Amino acid sequence: MMNWQVATTTFLIDHEGLTQRRYADALTQFHTWYTQTYHCEPEVALLTVEELRAYRHYLSGERHYQAATINLHLAALRGLLRCHGRNLRLKGVKLVTPAVEALDARALGRLLAAVDGPDWQDKRNVALLNVLARAGLRISEALTLHIGDVQLGDRGGAVLIRQGKGGKERAVALPKEARAALRAYLAVRPQAPESKLLFLSRSWQALGARDVQRLLAAAAQRAGLTQKITPHTLRHTFATRFLQAGGDIATLAQLLGHSSVATTTRYLHPDAGRVQEMVEEL
Repeated sequence: MMNWQVATTTFLIDHEGLTQRRYADALTQFHTWYTQTYHCEPEVALLTVEELRAYRHYLSGERHYQAATINLHLAALRGLLRCHGRNLRLKGVKLVTPAVEALDARALGRLLAAVDGPDWQDKRNVALLNVLARAGLRISEALTLHIGDVQLGDRGGAVLIRQGKGGKERAVALPKEARAALRAYLAVRPQAPESKLLFLSRSWQALGARDVQRLLAAAAQRAGLTQKITPHTLRHTFATRFLQAGGDIATLAQLLGHSSVATTTRYLHPDAGRVQEMVEEL
């Protein structure tokens, strides 16, 4: 039978870089555990589900590895077995989805105040963050909006997402705060005939997602906010506030552009701050 070293080397040839190093380390750790536990060399052709279950228990119970690390070790073993014609069914450890982190009204207000200012770029930043936090757009959707995609009325308004995730088009209503911020920005937005994009950079080019991330990081620091804030944090904030205001999950799924309501149900869980409050109230 093929010895362990040859079997693992053959398997790792098909991988490179970080994946190869992680798999190699995982398989080395398994080899060490196996020889110490069973006092013999592991053989790919003879490994059993029971042995792999015992190893999974060892990783979680004695090594106290997190789910992602355990699943990496198991993925390496499953890949090795498949490489040599075996397919042992062994489930990984279920990952615990962390509670959604959303900004409360005070934090959102401070964040918006931190980016406000007299320049047209300041007005752009306020409008952009309002679109993310009060309409729930993905950052890619917001940055590809055209001026013509925005409809602003006295008592209502909306933005048209022409190419959402999955190529789906949808209209998202704009609350009055977002409409006001967009009006203030459009009043001072530079006239750039060569670009119909709504949100322009200082050089009148398209903004990038990294530009927005840097903007948020700086604004959060100025606002005295300690949590990490990303464009997706603002999308989470919109979803959380919508449900807290009594909105239903089906409508939220439509507003967020989710293909399945199941994707939207994660917003039904309380955020980390509310979880702490609930525990303290016990």
